[in-house]
Amino acid sequence: MSAEDDLNQHLEALWLLTNGLGGYALGTALGGPRSRYHGWLVAASNPPVERHLVLHSMVEMVETAGRTQPLNTMEFGAAQTVHPDGWRRMRDRTIELPHTARWRYDVAGCTITRELHLIPGRNAARIRYEIKGMLAQPTTLFLRPLIPLRDFHELTDPGGPDPSCEAQAGRLLHVRRGDLGASVRFSRGTWSAAPDHWRNFAYALDRDRGQDWTEDVWSPGVIEVEIPTEDDPARDVEVVVELTEPNLIDLSGMIRKTGRSDSTDPFGSTDDQTSAALARAAEQFIVRRVVDDRWSTTLIAGYPWFADWGRDTMIALPGLLLETGRIDEAAEALHTFAVHRRRGLIPNRFDDYGGPPHYNTVDASLWFCHAVGRLAELIDVPREHPELVQACRDVLVHYERGTDDNIRMDHDGLIAAGSAETQLTWMDAQRDGVTFTPRHGKAVEINALWHRAWLVVAELNQRAGDHDAAQADRTRAGAIADRFRKSFWWDAAGCCHDVLVERDAGRWIGDETIRPNQIFAASLTDSLLSDDQRRRIVQVVAQRLLTPFGLRTLDPHHPDYRGQFRGSLFDRDAAYHQGTVWPWLTGPYVEAVCRTPGLDPTIVDGARVLLDALVSERDRGCFGQIAEVYDGDAPHRRGGCCAQAWSLAALLQGRRLLLDRAAAADVSQR
Repeated sequence: MSAEDDLNQHLEALWLLTNGLGGYALGTALGGPRSRYHGWLVAASNPPVERHLVLHSMVEMVETAGRTQPLNTMEFGAAQTVHPDGWRRMRDRTIELPHTARWRYDVAGCTITRELHLIPGRNAARIRYEIKGMLAQPTTLFLRPLIPLRDFHELTDPGGPDPSCEAQAGRLLHVRRGDLGASVRFSRGTWSAAPDHWRNFAYALDRDRGQDWTEDVWSPGVIEVEIPTEDDPARDVEVVVELTEPNLIDLSGMIRKTGRSDSTDPFGSTDDQTSAALARAAEQFIVRRVVDDRWSTTLIAGYPWFADWGRDTMIALPGLLLETGRIDEAAEALHTFAVHRRRGLIPNRFDDYGGPPHYNTVDASLWFCHAVGRLAELIDVPREHPELVQACRDVLVHYERGTDDNIRMDHDGLIAAGSAETQLTWMDAQRDGVTFTPRHGKAVEINALWHRAWLVVAELNQRAGDHDAAQADRTRAGAIADRFRKSFWWDAAGCCHDVLVERDAGRWIGDETIRPNQIFAASLTDSLLSDDQRRRIVQVVAQRLLTPFGLRTLDPHHPDYRGQFRGSLFDRDAAYHQGTVWPWLTGPYVEAVCRTPGLDPTIVDGARVLLDALVSERDRGCFGQIAEVYDGDAPHRRGGCCAQAWSLAALLQGRRLLLDRAAAADVSQR
């Protein structure tokens, strides 16, 4: 591989560190930024939201014998000029999820290791420089912190005021910009106040999204450290940057706590390195927010730009929390959303800036019921968390009566919702007044979830001792299943309609698009469709929608199909659910394969290959994580968030399902 190819690969590979508060650090394999969302400390001042870029990066130079050798590698200007050339001195890097990254450099006859560590439960980054080896001549390490103190969604306003910096005793600096303040502490060296800008940073990922993509970043000055020539541990340097205002937060004790079953391996094998790595990656999405005046658990939907979304949390919760043994945190996350429900709806998302929650979703509450059902497979929910049982009952009551956004039970017992202007299902892309995938009416996965919700409540009532209510709930679920089969089955295509649309005189007509949402009719329960119908759905999905990284959102033969997810934000939203591949759909697909008897063995084998491909994908893109989406067309380039909660959850759940299937097959053959 040429040096240029090696450089490009390092610029495209990403790493992610997190702190359990919604804060994170993110950058290229070389340590530098490629987006406004990248930096060495992005801190959540109101966890897990109101995030600010505190520490952009550190400019690092080593001077010896009149020669300056940089450690950094960044990009500048319209030509994306790579500068400085620190990449030539980098020997290796290691990432230890969820909190630590290291880079090793050969410089001036010695080895310098930079360790970036996000302190769990604090909005603080610790950067430690370990220097080993003998130096022939006096050497100085220059460290210039770049501290923009800006909203992480926005670039620095070139016309706005710069931050200010005040040096205090004990190698302590205080940097302020408006209501934001940060401290900088360093263990050795002297401080030289030298306010300046590093100008014209180029952010290629923002450019590709059609956004503004250059920025000037301010620095208050330089830390100068004289490095002893002898090999002495005292030569090491530590710099800690921490957001101090508006909120100085320390939950370090809480973040280190684990779920009740965390001492055991979630897959039953202490030497399964893949399982352990997946559990560490899952931890990066577990964050805290205040609920009822105390800290509670929630899940970040994706890094870098998503916060905690209701739908994403409920879909990802079984994989990220239950499969990794974090039972107590799973119950806390369910409680977080249950207490914020309104008229039977849990929030679609919490506001990025502390405003009221947003409730524009029809499926989040139904996914909530499903997640409670999964939790109930592991603990006695009616006894330990009766508020979750009540929340599930509340969802059913309000959906029956009708609630916001025209969400209501129709006369046939199925759920209808929305209008041409709304985006209430997970296929919710809307921009500049355009709803790209209108699915108002009776959506297939919503009604599969509706059926599942009644079965969950039936089981909860049964465990609570209310046998009559449980039987009534099962009867209702059976009636929904009967109507579902009559209304959604599309016999000519051998699968289900994606949505039923109301025409004149109240007639409901099935659309004729093949989408992946029907897979939930085969994955959520065994009783919604016949065995033959489930087989036919899995076969159609495997033939028309399956790729190496998940399911396409639209049949490639459809005239609206878009095979590439790229271009401006408008273009990307237009392709988001019109062919783009979503790895999270791997979970229900594998579950449907495992639930469905009599499938062609090649389909079962293909499910294993699919999960193996996703396991391998963790070594590409963002280290240890799975991206949000992929192109519908080969070679299926990754896109969207570099680390998506439900993508990783699908891998965790899928592996468990196939392991259980293999174990059951082994028992049956004995």
